[in-house]
Amino acid sequence: MKKLLYLDVPFAGATGGDKNRSRFIWETLTSNFDADLLLIKRFEHPDEKTNPHSGYKKLFLLKTKKWSFFSPRIIFCFSRSEIKRFKDILQNGKYEIVFFRFASPSRLAEIVAKTLPDSKIIIDIDMLFSRLSELSWNLNPTFKNRYYLIEKIKQQIYEKRLFNLSYSFLFTNFVEKEIVENRYVEKSAKGDFDILPNVMKEISLKNVPVKENYILFFGGLSSAANEDAFKYLISDIYPLITKKLTENKLYIKIVGRNPTPIYEYLLKKNKIKNIIIIGEVANINTEIAKVLFVVLPLRIASGTRTRMLEVANLKVAVITTSIGAEGFDFSEDEVIIRDSAEELAEEIKNLIDNPERAEKIGENFYRKCKKLYLEKTVVKELIKKINS
Repeated sequence: MKKLLYLDVPFAGATGGDKNRSRFIWETLTSNFDADLLLIKRFEHPDEKTNPHSGYKKLFLLKTKKWSFFSPRIIFCFSRSEIKRFKDILQNGKYEIVFFRFASPSRLAEIVAKTLPDSKIIIDIDMLFSRLSELSWNLNPTFKNRYYLIEKIKQQIYEKRLFNLSYSFLFTNFVEKEIVENRYVEKSAKGDFDILPNVMKEISLKNVPVKENYILFFGGLSSAANEDAFKYLISDIYPLITKKLTENKLYIKIVGRNPTPIYEYLLKKNKIKNIIIIGEVANINTEIAKVLFVVLPLRIASGTRTRMLEVANLKVAVITTSIGAEGFDFSEDEVIIRDSAEELAEEIKNLIDNPERAEKIGENFYRKCKKLYLEKTVVKELIKKINS
């Protein structure tokens, strides 16, 4: 088997769509290659506990250092001593493939290219960082929000250089792949660009819960993207559906890790009683299975939303935005996609009145994802892309 080095931040036992992708890729690599694992410990999380990882031949650790002013905060920086350690790892391992799980550690790819010039370098672009900053800035282009403008500029400068290097890049989102190819890539560039979708792992609940009078919004509640979606729900969509929720004794559950104070603050400020902040739950699949449908009014995002695949797995309907469904291949019969608050509110009211329609959409959603995004299908694609 070919020798491979996989670089990632700690992912064992951690929750979140990005960690699901890490586990999927790592499990695929360890089954098909002689794989070593390099975990990156971020300086801004010195007390982060790392669960034991498995499947590797050898395990290495690298530490980041604080970024300089001109460096994008999302791109890792390393001290000279850590770079030397990395060179030693490469020289001793003589890896034929080096796989970077995301773009943050991609400065190290240049070390790989110099140290092991015949090695294949693969960078997984599950998120286009400048896109997140750009969307955040465009929604609120004010002096107070200038952080996103500054970061966007720094990220775009970095990305332009990165995407013209002779590496293999894997995207989850075909829209962002096209953005990169049209915005950054010069005709003389020697890299290659491909799609590796996120995966749906089929699950079956031992006890399927009875449907309850809830609509669900879920995700990591500390992210700027989900905070913005919640604000959009509260300020623009909720006033249009309040009467319908009250008449049907319905509630919207907000579920996810680490809710910031803004969630409770907005509920109290607007005196809202039909929306409940739950926070983290023991089993998100159970929560999804027992709701009437899911609403994800996202306006800021990058890559593709693994939440969509979690919902599809349980045959539950989703109402989301163009950004929320971007990078997937869904029809109107599989996912309801609307962008304006008025249209989103109308679809929410429609599904409340037509539970049979919600059930049918959930079934169609599941069948499409099973056809395109089932794990065993994507595994074959990943191995083919690495070996090509």
